[in-house]
Order: sequence, then structure tokens, then C-alpha cells
Amino acid sequence: MKIAYIFDQPLPGKEADQMQLINTIAALSRHGCEVTLFLPASNVDDLPTADALREYYKIDAPFKLDCIHSIFPGPRIAEKVVHPLLCTTLLRKKLRTFDLVYSRNIPAIVTSLSTGMPTMYDTYRPWPIQYAAMIPLFRLIFMDRNFLGIALHSEYSRQAYISKGFDPHKLLTAHNGYDKRYYTPALSKSEARALTGLERDAKIAMYAGRISMKKGLDHVLRLAQARPDVEFVFVGPGDESGEFARAAQHLANCQIIGWQPEDALPKYLFSADVLIIPPTAGPLQKTGNTVLPIKLFSYIAAGRAIYAPIAPDTAELLQHDRNAYLVEPDDEAAELNGFNALIDDDERMNRLSNEAAKDAQNLTWDARAEIIVDFMQRRLGEIRA
Repeated sequence: MKIAYIFDQPLPGKEADQMQLINTIAALSRHGCEVTLFLPASNVDDLPTADALREYYKIDAPFKLDCIHSIFPGPRIAEKVVHPLLCTTLLRKKLRTFDLVYSRNIPAIVTSLSTGMPTMYDTYRPWPIQYAAMIPLFRLIFMDRNFLGIALHSEYSRQAYISKGFDPHKLLTAHNGYDKRYYTPALSKSEARALTGLERDAKIAMYAGRISMKKGLDHVLRLAQARPDVEFVFVGPGDESGEFARAAQHLANCQIIGWQPEDALPKYLFSADVLIIPPTAGPLQKTGNTVLPIKLFSYIAAGRAIYAPIAPDTAELLQHDRNAYLVEPDDEAAELNGFNALIDDDERMNRLSNEAAKDAQNLTWDARAEIIVDFMQRRLGEIRA
């Protein structure tokens, strides 16, 4: 199966959607698909290569790369529209040599369908319940015979489309995943801390992901303030404004570590006693931008106790006091009481860790690619019949 994957951001980069993209195409390639990634490029004198991306992201997959010079290297929102339009107009003949177009970008989906190409959309967003104004556009997309469907990152998002009358036959729940190579064999906490230099005998609570107050990290800082005996470690990119660093600098038990490539992140996760998803429903309720965050799959793969809010998306993978400790979101007393109940109970942490490690087996990027390929093959057969 030949796939043209149109992405709307330059690479390499450290954002979650860029990591999701590169792991998706790598897994599809390993699953036997011939994938070509089409990227925007504003600097024609410094174009990335497929080998450079493989080295940067530490992945092993035979995908190809084609960079399209952006005629409008400007604001992010403009690039999200201009690049897919360029791809589907300038490359119309080239795209005809592929079996389908695959993208996370709505303008790419619309313009691809306008050329008559079979087209697959990939998103975490429950658009119909986030922005009702987009429902008519999606109705037109779903009516197109060449629209294969949507690979959604959660059942929560899939049900959002079904609740508005969209055809379940074209909706696939395909959870994100983790790269099993980097979590095998598992490291003990002492082995991992010897590699990371984190304090050997401390209780460590860790957040791994984009470092931004928009992610609810103010809730984590409250926990750190209440528990000065616990080390709080933050691993990830972001905080360009310095807002989080300024808020954390007065807490001696907070340590900020920068972004780690995918092959280096596990040793930090293995170092933790508890892995934290900020206990707030704010980001999901306001923008839907934390629907089953990718960090959750890395957390589960690390086999450490997970502390998280009760939420409709995380409930698909986390069950209270089985593989995670869940608390009522945005309830300061419940957040602290729940954290204390977990971090102060070694038996509970060990039990939750063991269950999370068991659950990780079927949550790899390769497992995701397999169900997506099966779905696309079925849908291609139906539209060609």
C-alpha cells in the first residue's frame, strides 16, 4: 500500500503532534506500507532528509521524504492551510501514483478528496462537540465516496462523532502508543537513577510532557509545595515564556529537565515512583487538546504508578486502584489526599506499577499501525467494489 502522508509542520521538532506523526509513519512503514512524507520547507538551502529525521527521532523505518517549498512561510495557522493546498495542487499527478492520501490536516483532507484520491484522516479531536460550526463540513467529507474514514485517538472522540450522526463504519478508534524497543528490558529504579543522576533514595514524582501552565502544571506545583519531602521532576520541551520556571524556582524540591529524545526518555520514567497527569479537567473541557495524551502511553510502558484525574478519555485505559490512582479533578483537597494515599503507600505503588506494565503489551505503535492498515484495506476494497 502506497501512502502519501501530508503534514503541515516542518521537521524535526519536539511537539507531541510531531512525535505522533513520526511514530505513525514509522510504524506504517514497518507494517509493509510504502510511505512518503510531504513536509513544508521555508528554507530550501537547509532541507531535512529522511535519514536525518530517522537519526533525530531514533527510529528505524524505510519511509521516504519530499519537501515542498512554502510560498508563505508565515504564521502557523497560515502554514496549516497553505502547505496542504500546495501539495494537492502542485503534486496532483504525483499523488495519483499513491493508493491514498493520509493526513492530520483538514484542508489536506478536503483538497485531496477534490482530486478524487482515497483519503484517510487522523486526529485526536472530537470536533463535532468542540466546534458545532464544523459539523456541516464534516457531513460533506463523510458523503464523499473516496473518504476512507478517521483514525481517532480515543473512543471518547469516536463517540463524539457518533453522537452527531456520523457513520460509525468510517470511524476507527486507534489509540496512540509507545516504541517497545526503548522499554525493553525494563530498568529498576536504582538502575535508572544511576543513569539519570536523580537522587537514589528520594521519593520522586515525575511529569513528562510539554512544560506549560496550560497543561495544568499549577496543580502539580501545589502538590510540590504541600510535599517538600518528595522530589518533583519535570521532563519535556516548552516553557518558552519562562512562566513555569518562575513559578517553580521558589520550590527546592522541583527540578526541570529539558526535552529528551524517545530513546532517552524511558530512563527518566523508570526513575520515578509516581508518574503524573495533572489533576485538572480544564484543558480537555476548554480545548480538547489533552484527549488521551501521548505521555500516558509512555507512562504505562514504564510500569510505574500513575496519578491522574478522573476523566472520560483516560478512563479508557486507567481504572482506579487497579493500574492507576485517580482523583477528582480541580478539587484541591482530593488532589492532595489522593497523592498522599499513593506516594506514601509502597505496596499500592508496586501493585499499580505491575498492572500498568501488563497493560502495556498491546499499546505499541506497531499494534496501532496494524489496526489502521486493516481498516484502510477494508475501506479501499469497499470503494473499489
